[in-house]
Parts: sequence; C-alpha cells; structure tokens
Amino acid sequence: MKKTILSVLILTFFALSFAQEEVNYEEEYLPKLTKVQEDIVKTEAEIAAEEAKIAELNGQVGEADTSISTTWDEIYAAVSSDESGVDGYRNDLNALESKVRSFGALPAEELYKRKAELDDFDAELATMRADQKSALTEFMNKIERIDQKIKSVRSSIVVPYVMSYVVQRGDNLWKISGKSDIYDDPFKWTDIYKANKETISSWQRKYNAVLKEGQEEADLIYPDQEFTIPR
Repeated sequence: MKKTILSVLILTFFALSFAQEEVNYEEEYLPKLTKVQEDIVKTEAEIAAEEAKIAELNGQVGEADTSISTTWDEIYAAVSSDESGVDGYRNDLNALESKVRSFGALPAEELYKRKAELDDFDAELATMRADQKSALTEFMNKIERIDQKIKSVRSSIVVPYVMSYVVQRGDNLWKISGKSDIYDDPFKWTDIYKANKETISSWQRKYNAVLKEGQEEADLIYPDQEFTIPR
C-alpha cells in the first residue's frame, strides 16, 4: 500500500513539473522567439533597402564615369590629341621642370659658366608652349611656373669674384681676356697674367721654354693650363 501511494506521489510530481515547463515555454520563451523572428524580418527588409540604395548609387557612379570619359574625349579632341599624347606631354613638361630646378641648384660659379643653357631651356619651353596641349589649365600653370623659375635663375647669376679658365690650343692672354664671359676686354690681359704668374713660370720651367728675342714670359702659355680669373 505504501509503495502504491509513493508511486502515485512520484507520478504526480513529474506531471506537475512537466506542466510547469509547458507554462514556462508558452509564457516566457515563445514571446522571445516571436520577437527575434520579427527582428530578423525587419533587419532583412532594411538590408534589402540598403542594397537597393547601393545599386542606385552604383548606377549613378557609372553614369558619372561615362560623362567624365565623354568630357575628356572632347577635351582631347579640342587639343588635337588623346590620353596617351597628353600623358607624354605631361612627362616632357615634368622633365623640363626637373632640369631647370636642378640647374638652379648649381653653385654660383658653375651657373655662370653654364648660363647659356638657360637659352636652351627657354627654347624648349617655347616649343612646348606652341603645342595645343599647353592650353589645358594643368599645363598652363606649370609652364608659367617653369618660365618664372628660368627667369629667377637667370636674374640670380652674378659674375663670380674668382673663376677659372682652362687654356685651349690657340689661346693667348689677350684673346682670353677679350672673351665675353671673361672680361670682354683684351686690354685686361695683365690681370690674368698677374694672378697666374707662378703657374705660367712653372710650366715654362717644366718644358724648358726659351724666350725668343722680343718675347715676354706672358707670351708662353700652354693648353690645359688652368688660370684663375680674378674679378
């Protein structure tokens, strides 16, 4: 009898426990599950809306790219060129700008010696300016910068206080003094002689030079001698 009663109590306990679990699932977990499912549906709808916006934006970007490409084709046609030609022109202009910048960084004496190269830069820039592609805003501005840089370098060149000159075959002090980049005055040959008297004498001793009648030491100079030119 006791065993029967105990069995009934145990079965009743399990029945009540199962019923309680059913109540908890329906009252607690089912509403949460429903809410999650609703959130998923809402999120999927938001994602679909954003994807639609992205697709629309991609379409607008594609239209803009096409418009830009068409505009550039019109620009290239206006300057009688194409993308490759404009790129080449840009590279040539950049190369010239680099040469002028490097030239301007030379020491003062070197600038003075090589100042004629500025005329070459001017000629090259004039050729590029005559090209139709120079009408493009990008190139107009760069050409103006290069032109101003050339002018700035040219104006910065001054006659150095002391420079050097290497004697060439056929030279004499009169001829050297008369050169436009030396004194431009042959009568100043004595200045060269005075500044280089020791050099001239040492070379004459080196070659055992013998002065002829009426000849002076200053008359005997040799190719490859390097003279100091005082200013």
